[in-house]
Amino acid sequence: MRHFRWLMALALLATAGAAPLRAQIHDWQYQWFWGAKAGVTSMELPSSGTVFSPAFGGEWMITARRTALYLSYSLTPTAQADSFSNFTGVSSRVPIAFDGMGRIQIAVLVLPFDGKVQPYLGGGFVLETLSNAGLPAGTALASADAAIVTRDLPGKSSGGFALLMGGVQLRIGKAALFGQVQVTPQGRTFLLSGSSVSLEFGLRYAMAGSREDDVTSRR
Repeated sequence: MRHFRWLMALALLATAGAAPLRAQIHDWQYQWFWGAKAGVTSMELPSSGTVFSPAFGGEWMITARRTALYLSYSLTPTAQADSFSNFTGVSSRVPIAFDGMGRIQIAVLVLPFDGKVQPYLGGGFVLETLSNAGLPAGTALASADAAIVTRDLPGKSSGGFALLMGGVQLRIGKAALFGQVQVTPQGRTFLLSGSSVSLEFGLRYAMAGSREDDVTSRR
C-alpha cells in the first residue's frame, strides 16, 4: 500500500509538471508580440545604382496556431538625391531629392515548427513613401516640365507593392530574438525602380494573449 501511495504521488507530480512543459512549448501561440528592429535597406537609384541605408522600426506579430499576422513600420532616414527619367512628357531627366523612406508592412506568416529555434515564411504587401520628395533648391525647369513634375510627383513618391519575407527566431520564454529578410519588387511608376531588400534584426516580446486560451489543450 505504501508503494502504491508513492506511485500515486509521483503520478500527480508528473501530471502537474506536464502543463508547464507544454506551456513552454506552445507559449508563442495566441500571443500579441511587440518588437523593435534595426538593420539595412537597399534601394535602386538611376545613377548611383544600389545604395544601402540604415533602417529601424517597430513591429507587432499576432500569432495563432501555426500562422501569424505581421504589422510593422520602419524608417530609412538617409537623404538621397538623383536624376530621374520616369516622368512622361518631360524633356530631360529631373533631379529629385528626398529625406528618407517610410515603410508600412502587412503580411501573413507561417510558423510550421515548435521549438526554441523557429523559422517562418510569409508574404503580404508594403506601402512605401519617400519623405519630402521634391526638386532640390535652385533647380530650374521649363514651365511645362515643372507643371508635369508637380502633378505626377506625389503619385511617384509613394506606392503599394508585394512583400515576401522569411526569417528565424530564437525563443527565450516570452521573448524572441529574430533575424529576417524582406524583399519588395517595386512598380515602374515608383521613382525607385527595381527591388528593395531589407535585412533586419530585433527583439519581440509577448505582451498579452490574443485571446483567452488554455495552452494545455493546444496541439
